Amino acid sequence: MSNTSDVLVIGGGGSGLVAAISAATSGATVTVLEKCDKPGGSTGMSVGSFTAANTAYQYRAGVNDSIELFIADMKTANGADEARENVELRRVLAENAGTTLEWLSSIGVQFLGPTPEPPYEKPRMHNVLPNSGAYITALLREARKRDVTIVTGARVERLLRNADGEIIGARVAGREYLGRRAVVLATGDYSAATDMKAAYVGEDAARVPAVNVNNTGDGFRLGSDVGGVMLQMDRLYEGLRFPPGKFPDPIKLLPNHPAISRMIRLVAEKLPPRLLGVLMRGALTSWVGPNNTMYAAGAILVNERGRRVANEDSDKLLARGVAADSNKGYMVFDGALAQKFSAWPNPVSTFPGVAYAYVQDYARYRPDMFYKADTIAELAEKAGIDAAGLAETVRTARANHAAGEDAEFGRTKFGSGIGEGPFYALGPMQSYITLADGGLAVDTTLRVTTPAGETVPGLYAAGSTGQGGLQLLNHGLHIGWAMVSGRIAGRNAAHAAPRTDLTPVGEKGSVLGTPVADLTFIP
Repeated sequence: MSNTSDVLVIGGGGSGLVAAISAATSGATVTVLEKCDKPGGSTGMSVGSFTAANTAYQYRAGVNDSIELFIADMKTANGADEARENVELRRVLAENAGTTLEWLSSIGVQFLGPTPEPPYEKPRMHNVLPNSGAYITALLREARKRDVTIVTGARVERLLRNADGEIIGARVAGREYLGRRAVVLATGDYSAATDMKAAYVGEDAARVPAVNVNNTGDGFRLGSDVGGVMLQMDRLYEGLRFPPGKFPDPIKLLPNHPAISRMIRLVAEKLPPRLLGVLMRGALTSWVGPNNTMYAAGAILVNERGRRVANEDSDKLLARGVAADSNKGYMVFDGALAQKFSAWPNPVSTFPGVAYAYVQDYARYRPDMFYKADTIAELAEKAGIDAAGLAETVRTARANHAAGEDAEFGRTKFGSGIGEGPFYALGPMQSYITLADGGLAVDTTLRVTTPAGETVPGLYAAGSTGQGGLQLLNHGLHIGWAMVSGRIAGRNAAHAAPRTDLTPVGEKGSVLGTPVADLTFIP
């Protein structure tokens, strides 16, 4: 059995839904294959910020921005990684982010902003209201309006080619789904693909779980199997985050309806920044972990046995150390550090430009992971940490601070160390990979390309799957790229010439079982 449409989109997250809508508004019939029970992907799980230049929000706020300033700021944010940048895709993102955000606004998505996002010179971060679910709600509504067919529970086993080598569709559980004009891969990243993380980053990284457990790199395997090449697969965002709180997050519970979003935006824009920050802190303490500046100032990280597991100088090493242990870590610090991180300019955690949470906010909003005691032994008892182990670790940490040397893990930033009480602990925290920045190589029209730079006929990629060497090192850029690349890929797929031969040939079984060693990767 087969199902035929003009454009076949594989993946129903943000980039896939945008690609489908873009193709449909270009006159194509569209089918989306989503392997999960419902669409949404990482976009629906994200904080939801969208960084863009030349928007109506900026204009109303009196921000005079430009594409060139946006690009210059991305260069600054890249730092040493600038040498690896795909400058052509960066320009595609910069030139199209503003108009894409305006398009999202036109279908009912509301934003708060623009807000500052250092080291950017101009405020460009637009924060979706009331939460990231607003993207998916609006996109699904628009997809239905455009007669897009969405098939859930449909994990693609392999792509289909005709006798000329053109990509003409995909196979799902013995059923063929064909695309007369093109196929778009939009399956997210590979942050949950243990084998790919082990092969391209290392076994330590492979132990770190993903925020989105469905990001198993399917599009990377499918694209590589038909001639595509994966770029910069060593780039993972590893860090520590708090588990969800016992009480529902009110921000996440707000309904996603255009009228409600508009009302929230109007109210939020009228609120004094201080009051808005107070309202956001409860949500903020549910979303993120402490800034690494607390470790640089003297905090230590221990496991349930009270022992350090890694060098606190590195978020990546901490995440790997915790994941290799029990996947539970506790930040321990003294009264002086608690006082320092109780007021600006030293927040414990931050949603840049919107809200800042301090030590007292964690005591108020997350009492389930906040501990305070007059002695180390009492702190250990309250937090469920081995008292003898923590006492020994604190003694060693104080000696390391005095000597300026850490023989065990090589830490170099000791700050003020662990001094006098009262003492504090935040945790447990768990290791997560939030994002992965590798992607299939694509050209500026989002066609998948081979190691030789030739296009794979009939195949496009969008979002994280089609990131192709683009560096996205600041907040709001991943959502921006998902939406921008989806619009471009969908439009170009709809305008591709229809294929006359839609007969699959040369199938060899399931590509999802292909060993990683057989996939094409260029560092």
